[in-house]
Amino acid sequence: MAGNDEKQPEGFLRVRLGLHDTHYPNGLIPAATILRLFADCSSELGIRAEGTDLYLAAYEKAEFFKPVYAGDYIEIRARRLSKGNRSRRTAVEARRAMESKELGGGLSGGIFHDPPELIAQAVMIAVRPRETPPS
Repeated sequence: MAGNDEKQPEGFLRVRLGLHDTHYPNGLIPAATILRLFADCSSELGIRAEGTDLYLAAYEKAEFFKPVYAGDYIEIRARRLSKGNRSRRTAVEARRAMESKELGGGLSGGIFHDPPELIAQAVMIAVRPRETPPS
């Protein structure tokens, strides 16, 4: 933002995905798992910036660029795009920091990506419910 030297808050998660995150063969992680992590990171940003999270209303746009597998380490980042009276638009992205490799014999290894590679991005809209007067 032009003219604003103040650092904007950012949500951040780093997770290692496991077999519990999938139901597909070969440990492929469903896109829905990434969307759940996007919502978690957006909530973390809301709590950090405003003291509360909001309810997900819509994904304005979501794009998936590379497959993700159990064992991969991914980073999720969220940043505020705009804020209204009851809503906010948030950009989120997922990047793979480490790609898991099976080495056999129960051992695993991996390939670190420096910088982490972009695997998905989205724009989310979250809202605060209207307050209803007590009945």
